[in-house]
Amino acid sequence: MGKIRTRYLEVEPFSVTEIGFHKERNQVSESIFSLGNEYSGVRGFFEEGVSLPSLVGTYYNGILEYSLEETPNAYKGIVKRTHFTINSTNYLKLCLIIDGEKLDLAKASFSSFKRTLSFRSGLLQRGFIWHLQSGANVKVAFKRLLGMESPKQAFQTVSLESDQPVDVSLSFSLDGTILHWGNHCYWNPGKVINENGEYGLFLKTPTTHQSLLTLMRIESSFSPERVESKEKEINVLYHFALKPGRKETFYRFVSNVVDKKEDSRFEERKAEAEEELRALCGKGTSGLLKENEDFFQKAYEKSDIEIEGDPDDQQGIRFCLFNLQQAYSGLAPDNNIGAKGLSGEAYSGHAFWDSETYCLPYYLFSNQKAAKDLLLFRYNTLPQARERAKDLDCEGAAYPIATRNGEEACTLWQHASTQIQPTTAVAYAIFHYMNLYDDADFMNQYGLEMLLEIDKFLLTRGQWNQNRTHFGYYGVMGPDEFEVMVNHNMYTNIMAKKTFEYTLSVLSDPRLAWRSVAEKVGFSASTLEEMRRAIDKMLILYDENTHLYEQHQGFYDLPHIDVDKIPVTDFPLYSHWSYDRIYRNDMIKQPDVLMFLFLYNQDFDLATKEANYDYYEPRCIHESSLSPSVHSILAEELGKEKEALSFFGFATRLDLDDYNRNTSEGLHMTSIAAAWMNIVYGFLGLRSDKPELSVNPALPERWTHYSVKLTYKGSLLRFDVRKSALTITNHGAPVEIKIYGKKRLVEGKLEIAR
Repeated sequence: MGKIRTRYLEVEPFSVTEIGFHKERNQVSESIFSLGNEYSGVRGFFEEGVSLPSLVGTYYNGILEYSLEETPNAYKGIVKRTHFTINSTNYLKLCLIIDGEKLDLAKASFSSFKRTLSFRSGLLQRGFIWHLQSGANVKVAFKRLLGMESPKQAFQTVSLESDQPVDVSLSFSLDGTILHWGNHCYWNPGKVINENGEYGLFLKTPTTHQSLLTLMRIESSFSPERVESKEKEINVLYHFALKPGRKETFYRFVSNVVDKKEDSRFEERKAEAEEELRALCGKGTSGLLKENEDFFQKAYEKSDIEIEGDPDDQQGIRFCLFNLQQAYSGLAPDNNIGAKGLSGEAYSGHAFWDSETYCLPYYLFSNQKAAKDLLLFRYNTLPQARERAKDLDCEGAAYPIATRNGEEACTLWQHASTQIQPTTAVAYAIFHYMNLYDDADFMNQYGLEMLLEIDKFLLTRGQWNQNRTHFGYYGVMGPDEFEVMVNHNMYTNIMAKKTFEYTLSVLSDPRLAWRSVAEKVGFSASTLEEMRRAIDKMLILYDENTHLYEQHQGFYDLPHIDVDKIPVTDFPLYSHWSYDRIYRNDMIKQPDVLMFLFLYNQDFDLATKEANYDYYEPRCIHESSLSPSVHSILAEELGKEKEALSFFGFATRLDLDDYNRNTSEGLHMTSIAAAWMNIVYGFLGLRSDKPELSVNPALPERWTHYSVKLTYKGSLLRFDVRKSALTITNHGAPVEIKIYGKKRLVEGKLEIAR
């Protein structure tokens, strides 16, 4: 794998702590110490600023802008103007000057530095002793918190305590001049608020006309000396003498109200922000903290994973669980999960097909509302998917490879125009959701319409060969993004066939009023018949003797490259190889054939899985952080324990230990979800691609015990895996599960010897 970890954080089961400021890791720490609540996110930057490489970032789910210029000479179907989540008002900014010395930890003399992020509450704390040139020693402490149950609310505290009298200047700012990618501010001047001790900014985006109103109140023993305001900034300044031995604390209470619609009205947003701010001030910091503690306790009661025998993995998976909750909890069906969550600007805040294939399973087994809302995002953006299909000269709905608002945001045609897996991923997500919840109301209101529109797209994007003996997909790119414009990529062909077959099974369900939906979307009897023919004649490149699926037509003829002989200095390949060179061999970026063997796992026998694993794994370079988890899951199923553990090696700690050397850009949210899958689908052996749940638990050699909590058919199940036995505790109604290949009714506590 060639992955090397960088360790500088303390290993703790429910928190992450940095002792001593590691200046060279500053931007990595900003990502790791990020806070989020689905509504918004803020990187772990120093509120006072620091003269080191830093990304001061605050982001809101669904607040976006378009690029300033169109792509020149773009052909039909190629995106002319991308969109992205934008950096927003910095509401944590402050400036601290004591005895004429400005706080900057890149230059200051200090000791006892410590910062901690609690996975039980989301509270971020930082403290140190500042040794001033005047001879004074000042204890400085910061706290910040975003509300989970009250997502528009946040607080920040600053505490100061000195061993001798000092002169303090302290300013609290709302800064709307922040630059996105350090290049451009995507906020127009709006209104500045200074009324009755409340200070605020109301700003709008230039072209999307969305708004953000940030309102704050500061409570302390002192009154402001003055308030300064500019068109996109307001500063509240304090000047006071700090007496020795006396601790002074400033409390900044903040409410952030966004309006994603174009007709946002200032007075309405102001009234909403005032209501949120006064509610926050009423309950105080302890009240918001208690709300968060209760939120995370409930979340862990349904989804916690305990690991004994490896503290690194225990901290790592809790870091993953914590960030899955921070990224998404089902607040609103117009939100999605960006590849970096709300922790950075890489990938421009876009959501990919990872949302349905990697992230959704976690929510399916812990939070039905969140799972449903992820699907409703796709339903709410169905109009944009229909337009995208037209752009590609097709019918139905084509979901984008990258998006924030439902429109295609990827300007690289070879991805945006040839990758069909986002569309089949939505169909798979509907199938997966229905396997677990059998939600006929959802299908009647939303699922059927999406599914039939997806079918129409797949039928019109697919083509028949010249003598009409087979149907398939020409000029496509599968999950392996190192092969472009290929014919009959097997992932694409098989996922389309599975989608058609699932549709036929749905149409036979008497509870579903599919005929009225079919009439609404123009899905005719002839379309249905065409779909049946496509199923029957879908080209599947499978050899019954070798059990191998050819990844795409002509793959076996590609020049071979030994991926183990590529120098480590060539990585990442996109930065060191010419773009076309990557496409000219049989090297695989991430699982392609193995991906459909994972998604529809129970439809394939072990011989087929093993043959394809043995053939394709040596050709995979794992250039995507999503790749190792699927390999680990299949390796575990095939009894390749050593390989499974090797691939799992850095799953839970990819960001904590910065294995890919790019945590500075933001957290790898779908890799975080993949770590959960690696444990649950890998070691627990969960399979959920049939209506009946199946588990086949194994115990990794470096663990002495682990437990997993899942919600299934309304019942909370806890699986405890030890060397001697598997214990399943059911905290709900009896459920039937296939355990080690045998159907068992689980009620109360069931223990099975291993």
